[in-house]
Amino acid sequence: MRVASYNIRNARAIDPTSWWWRRRRRVGDVIADLEADVVCLQEAYPSQIRYLQRGPLASPEWEFVGRGRNARGGGEAVPVFAQAARFTLRDGHTQWFGSTPHDPGTHMTGAAHPRISTSASYDVVGREQAVTIVNLHLDHASADRRGASVDQIVSTLPEVRESLVVLGDFNGPLTESWSEALRGVGFRSVLEDGSGPTANGFGDSSGQQQIDHIFVRDDVTVLDARIVTEAGHASDHYPVVADLEL
Repeated sequence: MRVASYNIRNARAIDPTSWWWRRRRRVGDVIADLEADVVCLQEAYPSQIRYLQRGPLASPEWEFVGRGRNARGGGEAVPVFAQAARFTLRDGHTQWFGSTPHDPGTHMTGAAHPRISTSASYDVVGREQAVTIVNLHLDHASADRRGASVDQIVSTLPEVRESLVVLGDFNGPLTESWSEALRGVGFRSVLEDGSGPTANGFGDSSGQQQIDHIFVRDDVTVLDARIVTEAGHASDHYPVVADLEL
């Protein structure tokens, strides 16, 4: 299976290079060219999701899990899209980082915005296999809050028996402490630190960091993984893709 993580830059950004109506066709083309079985997005507003559902992620070919981070379901989402012909959804939900993870709109202490993860568990069609995908977007301002968020995710993972993939926009490099927390429970990154920046700032990517990551548990074999730099400046991030064997 091929999984992809892609921060598509939110539709509310006011700088002209971010205007969604200018970029949306290119973003759709990038997603189609990924040829992924599972596509996980970050910073996706409802209007962006609706647009992509009319194009490369159209229903019923693709099944969708996730909701916006605000209390009423608006704002940025971290949705998981999976090809319906290959995966049967068993369970899917969004949770918030903070002391009340099941209360919509929850903020972690000190954070300017709610931050969320979306978890989707699937049976693989035609095989006695199952996989859970966890898509997240961590705090941009505080390494401590990023670490606390990953600790919250890690605390739920022992309950998951099937193959596991944790991915998204971690907003920090592999040298931060949250990476060790994931490695401590049997995860590894599909890319080594120094594989190149995943953020590009809609321009020169020098000085940018590798902040988008895909982690897999030990029972998953990584066949190939890469940063898709040919996506260009459709977003201020490049997608990351990995070919995996459960």
